[in-house]
Amino acid sequence: MNEQLKLLVQLQALEDAKKRLMREKEESPRRRAQLEKEFQAFEADVVMKKAELENLKKLHRQLEKDIALLEERLKRARQKEGEVKTNREYRALLKEQEELRQDIVDKEDRLLECMESIEALTGEVKELEKELKARRDKLTEELLALDRGIEEIDKKILHLERLQEEIKARLEPQIRKRCEFLLVRHDGVAVAPVERGVCKVCYMSIPPQLFIELQKDQSIMHCPHCHRYIYWPGHEEYVEAVEQILEVHVNN
Repeated sequence: MNEQLKLLVQLQALEDAKKRLMREKEESPRRRAQLEKEFQAFEADVVMKKAELENLKKLHRQLEKDIALLEERLKRARQKEGEVKTNREYRALLKEQEELRQDIVDKEDRLLECMESIEALTGEVKELEKELKARRDKLTEELLALDRGIEEIDKKILHLERLQEEIKARLEPQIRKRCEFLLVRHDGVAVAPVERGVCKVCYMSIPPQLFIELQKDQSIMHCPHCHRYIYWPGHEEYVEAVEQILEVHVNN
């Protein structure tokens, strides 16, 4: 196993782990927005239900006022009975009284329906408010968990970057310089495995003779297409080197 190539492979494994953490960190704001949106939608439903209840209460008060006014008008109409002088006036007065009584009955029926709706909706709103509080508490916990998760990710990223610097310090200057250039140029991918003669990053076939030389593991080589450092994972030492560094520094 080429020691410098092993360091490059481990460096790339750490870079890949760091990129996964960065993607996880970038997902946090989207998750936060989703949680807040879901809560706000439920909260809006509760507000609408409370507004509906308040409108029913206003209707209830208005119906009570209307009934009181109708009853007062009916009372006055009855008092006029002794004042009428003709049968025509008397029949008109009786008709007015009947219409007032019917209006009172209609509004009392509506008042009863309104009271039943208020009772049912009051219970529903009460349960919704309990649920809203529970969801608000849960949202607070989840947002705090997201914040703690970001803090933990930042710590892990910092640890990986420190470890990368330690590995870079062990690389030969020219190899380190080229590796850093490739990391910047190729979006954090400077080292690629080659399987069955194909670079697993650019997916181009390398020349058969180059693949044979790569398997001999006698020198550090590059993909002739994407120019990344390449290695053959058929050498288990490189795979084990990656597993070891990830197990010790990433997975724990």
